[in-house]
Amino acid sequence: MPNCVIHGHRGARGLAPENTLAGFASACAIGVHGLELDILISADEKMVVHHDPRLSSDLCRDASGNWVEGSTPAIYALTEAQLRTYDVGTVRPGSSQEARFPSQQGTNEEPIPMFSDLVRWWQTLTPYQPLLNVELKSDPRYPDESPDPDDYARIVVGALKQHHLLTSVWLQAFDWRLLQSIQRLSDEIFTGYLSSERDHDATVLQEGISPWLAGFDPCHFSSSLPEAIKAAGGRFWGPAFADLSKERVQEAQTLGLSVHTWTLNEDEAFHKAVEFGVDGITSDYPDRARSVMQAAGFSVAPPSATAESVKAGTA
Repeated sequence: MPNCVIHGHRGARGLAPENTLAGFASACAIGVHGLELDILISADEKMVVHHDPRLSSDLCRDASGNWVEGSTPAIYALTEAQLRTYDVGTVRPGSSQEARFPSQQGTNEEPIPMFSDLVRWWQTLTPYQPLLNVELKSDPRYPDESPDPDDYARIVVGALKQHHLLTSVWLQAFDWRLLQSIQRLSDEIFTGYLSSERDHDATVLQEGISPWLAGFDPCHFSSSLPEAIKAAGGRFWGPAFADLSKERVQEAQTLGLSVHTWTLNEDEAFHKAVEFGVDGITSDYPDRARSVMQAAGFSVAPPSATAESVKAGTA
């Protein structure tokens, strides 16, 4: 029976604050094969673990404890020192985020982490270090929110080399221009091509050329998205789950692409993913996913914690 790995989405967003060390620790305590996280670039070219291109008024408080309001600054406009002054450990009471994730347990004084912070923490995990599944955030429609693809790739590949992580991470993105730049700098990195064909956030167009796909539009490849990704040099396909079918999964796998889909949170979806034969899923609730996969006879990752936590008996 094929395996199906579980990656915790932004850590374990349904249970703990997203893209924080506390959130990643929560996912690891459950037991996940991978930690999915988002990266943006700061004004001083640091890799920032954060999803939205601007500080979110639902998630972010300033150094005085006040929720940020109005037209908030872009991550790309702030330095590491400035970013570290913000607290993202709780969701704003009464916000849509609180309604969406009512089980999330917040923590006080949880700063926006840099990728270097995450790596130092991750290196202390025992007995297992989940894969770091890094989504690089950029939007070709808003070029002022991130470096151009070649500069972005230079910063990221340089950081991975510094931390000796070139062969230990996945890099995925909706902006395929960035993945092309990454691949030109290193053929060792496992690149994943994300896609959405959903009406409200489509990056793949039924007609015309998409700014997201770096010229690898399916219309050039017999209307086959997996064929386009294979031609682009991708190692895996990361489709929205709503876009999948068993036939499309098999097509991609026949081409040598693994299929790692997002974002699944309910038992029905987990069971359907197993039926489709996907290679992996990303979930806000890795505890739910783990229970279903374990019951289906798949291997699950062991829980892990930092060596300090284990020594203190708090793992």
